[in-house]
Amino acid sequence: MWVPFLKGVPVTKYTRPNVYAHAFRRTLYRLLLIQVFLMGIAALIAFPIRGSEFVIALLYGGAASLGSTLVGAWRVCVATDEASRNATLAMAELYKGTLLRIVLVAALLASGMGWLKLQALAMLIGFIVAQTGVFFARPMRAY
Repeated sequence: MWVPFLKGVPVTKYTRPNVYAHAFRRTLYRLLLIQVFLMGIAALIAFPIRGSEFVIALLYGGAASLGSTLVGAWRVCVATDEASRNATLAMAELYKGTLLRIVLVAALLASGMGWLKLQALAMLIGFIVAQTGVFFARPMRAY
């Protein structure tokens, strides 16, 4: 029997798609949506009070948080693939992912403050508001 979602891999018995990968994707999309929603609310509140420059810096800080979330999800996928072969290397991948996220956020915030001359307080507020979304995104069940 041929199952179309396995892209031509012959299957001899009943199989179902990787429900854990599907749940991971849904959780990631929900987290990103929550982060964007919180950034939008913060921008709508800040615009009449502080102006457009503050909002641009706020959105840039939130985008740094979104980038960190995406890099973290990518590294978790890499570590998950590696875990089937070697658990020690999978843990190393998770540590590399954490370090990569820290470096990415530091580089983005530093470039925003230094090169782009954005307001530091607004960028940090945007980053913190978007990171708060992690607390609201509960994981999806795999079944």
